[in-house]
Amino acid sequence: MMAKFGASFLCISICFSASFASAESISLAELGSLELSYIQPRKVASYEGSSLPAQIERLPGNDYWVSTPENIQQVTFLVGQGQIVTKGRAIVRLTGPEVFHFLAQIEAAKSLYQLAKQRYDRNKPLLNNGSISTDKWREISQDYFSTHLEYEHMQHFMEMVQSIDADTESLVVMAPVAGIVNLNHLNSPYTAGAQLFSLVPTDSIRVKVNVPMSQSTSLSAVNINQCHIAIDEVSAIADGVFLTAWSMPVPQECNLLLGQQITAIPEYQKAVYLLPKNSVFSWQQESQIFIQTTQTLSALSIDILGSTPDEYIVASDQDLSQIQVLSQSVAAVKGILLGLGGE
Repeated sequence: MMAKFGASFLCISICFSASFASAESISLAELGSLELSYIQPRKVASYEGSSLPAQIERLPGNDYWVSTPENIQQVTFLVGQGQIVTKGRAIVRLTGPEVFHFLAQIEAAKSLYQLAKQRYDRNKPLLNNGSISTDKWREISQDYFSTHLEYEHMQHFMEMVQSIDADTESLVVMAPVAGIVNLNHLNSPYTAGAQLFSLVPTDSIRVKVNVPMSQSTSLSAVNINQCHIAIDEVSAIADGVFLTAWSMPVPQECNLLLGQQITAIPEYQKAVYLLPKNSVFSWQQESQIFIQTTQTLSALSIDILGSTPDEYIVASDQDLSQIQVLSQSVAAVKGILLGLGGE
């Protein structure tokens, strides 16, 4: 008995759904005295979507890192965290006996390099006329190049040294490039090779936002408190149903800080239409509208992309800009199509 009732109910449901599917259009004459009015959708070239969480971040790999050459007893920063500095600005003072130990190492490395270079230059003609063996020349060359690299490595750090104070056993390191100061290990010892500070180029400060894959190709900009920043690139690797997008460099006038969590309004460059909300109805998990064709009303499926207080932002496979869309008595027409009666 239950099986028979279930089968009967299923049949009724299928017939009911089929009746609507087959009655996707209705003659205007069948609507009797039902009051109808129409609107023409407004076509726009771009639109703003729903707000998305975003963050102000730096593009990976763009930082300029500065490391300590030796174990340092005292590190005194001369600028604040996040401060924008120009090239040559004094950043940090390194103090302690290790500082002058490092300077002595540089002088020793310089002397060894000069001796190795003299030996290299002196023996190179002997190699050409066969007066020395290749093994001996390999030894001379290895000594020359290793001392050269060691000395150049130390000199690279010295190019960033602004001043040396023998009385206080200190030296001042300046910014090798312009950027935003990022102080790294503030609460740990500065051992040889530790990251002392880094500089983030201002043009690598971007808005990072995760955008739905379905809308990623049309994302053109983000709006943050009326600050419009164009999108530079969108990742080709998905994170679930989202893709990561990076903006162009953040202008200083936007007053956004590195690491700041924000809400961004995405701006999409895509031809869409604006429709009054009362023109749209739902059926079988689809959004639809009624359009007038000659003397009939036909249901047309649309995609809702966003909304304003009074309108939906919709997309359609058809050009809606020259189509009359029902804007009054929509629910009543739907009811008639469903066979629920009408006037």
